[in-house]
Amino acid sequence: MEKLKDCQLEHCTPEEVGVDSKVITAFLNEINEKGLGLQSFTVVRHDKVCAQGFFKPYAADIPHVLYSMSKSVTSTAVGFAVSEGLINLNDRVVKYFPEYIMSKRPFNRMLTIRMLLTMHSDKLITVLEEKGQTDWIQNFLGATFLLPPNTKFNYISENTFMLSAIVSKVTGMSVIDYLYPRIFEPLGIEKPFWETDGAGNNAGGWGLYMKSEDLAKFFLPYIHGGKWKDGTQIIPEVWVKEATKKQVNSVRDGFIDNMEGYGYQFWRNPIANSYRADGLFGQRCFMFPDYDALVVLNCGEAEDYKIMKVFWKYFPQCFGYGELPENKEAHTQLLNTIDSCHVEELDAKPRNKELEEKISGRLLKCKTSEFVSVISISVTQMLYNKPGSISEMKLDFTDDGLDFYWKEKEYENTIKVGMNGEYGISEITLGDLHYHTYSKAAWQEDGSLELWIRPIETAHVRKFTFIIKDDNTVKIVNESNPRFQDLVIYYMTFTGYPVKGDITEDVIKDTVKTLGLPIIEPNFTGKFVE
Repeated sequence: MEKLKDCQLEHCTPEEVGVDSKVITAFLNEINEKGLGLQSFTVVRHDKVCAQGFFKPYAADIPHVLYSMSKSVTSTAVGFAVSEGLINLNDRVVKYFPEYIMSKRPFNRMLTIRMLLTMHSDKLITVLEEKGQTDWIQNFLGATFLLPPNTKFNYISENTFMLSAIVSKVTGMSVIDYLYPRIFEPLGIEKPFWETDGAGNNAGGWGLYMKSEDLAKFFLPYIHGGKWKDGTQIIPEVWVKEATKKQVNSVRDGFIDNMEGYGYQFWRNPIANSYRADGLFGQRCFMFPDYDALVVLNCGEAEDYKIMKVFWKYFPQCFGYGELPENKEAHTQLLNTIDSCHVEELDAKPRNKELEEKISGRLLKCKTSEFVSVISISVTQMLYNKPGSISEMKLDFTDDGLDFYWKEKEYENTIKVGMNGEYGISEITLGDLHYHTYSKAAWQEDGSLELWIRPIETAHVRKFTFIIKDDNTVKIVNESNPRFQDLVIYYMTFTGYPVKGDITEDVIKDTVKTLGLPIIEPNFTGKFVE
């Protein structure tokens, strides 16, 4: 399908499509007052973007990691493959992988595509399963079973990877290439980046990066029976209906995040005829067909149900009917509120010339584990080509800030870091990943140096604190926001074991061992050798 003539979304005021600007402002004010990690939002009503904002330094022209929102995109590819007669939902998964030995796991022969779509493979796979330089298909087929297939809802991202691998098998191309002429190109969406395994299969359940408005365009047909705003059928109508209706019960329905069942890689909302695509740390696209509305959120909040509680206070109730009278004052207030929104920042402080002269330009050799990277472990853990194991650093101070050099495995990068209140802006490459970094540093009263690096394609900011000692050694305190601790609390609450308050590193390690969560990103040390 060629690019549609009317493939762009018109922008308008909220009042033009029956939305009160004051309600959107109130939503943003509550998000900011509670310090929740919203990073961007896009509100679409009657096929028009009526409100949109990016918390500085996030921006409209930069893609954002989707985490598990990727699953709903993979589901769309499966829908196309079904409509084209390439696959059937009752097909056995093993049919597509005869080259793999199945004898060790006889339950593999029971698995169907439908079971993958509804998270009913009942495989025992955790995020600790090694992805680096391994055969992901073999990892899945070789994994043990918790229960016989189709027994219980068990949410694992590898189910969706296998869907991606099946689509690639029957089409001879990656999911992203398969989708390009069917939906990306017609809607004027630049082909996104999607992480892959070693064989070129897109990750499927994670690893996709898209811009906020492109996400809105991608999912907009789902509230119109698969049609674009001009009436062109983009996504098969039958698939839209089947994928978004409740196919199975999900984990703890109605308990947290207002889950009300699961479709084919889509979650059901408590609002009638409403569903959404979900991703870790608050990546979401809410679809409200009865209100002719859609909302995209990108966030960096580990306990993202807190954002959900605020969201449900204002949406979808804010979607009225017909136009509202023009309200320039309320709309101006909304625009001013949006313009003032920013993520957590590091305040500028006086320079420490004495320590800068002592350490500037000197090579710092580091002792770290494979899990120490500038990029969050939530990204690196699921990569085929993994960075990590920071081995060298260098702080080269300038009038405006510093140039920060580091080496992870064979990957070397140098970025600009602001110390005058402004961000230093750079680009980095780590394996298959390419990011824009917005970075600041500031000396603290105790003589330590804080360095914050925010790759804005991700939901995270990396925080290094350099504690410089007299013997040429340096302790580097290594943190990331969203914090690992908060993710543990959320995970335990989600699975029915709520934790009150903060938790210690020992509790984290015990939880890691018990639940199979990613390990904590450790502090490390270094020594100046030049």
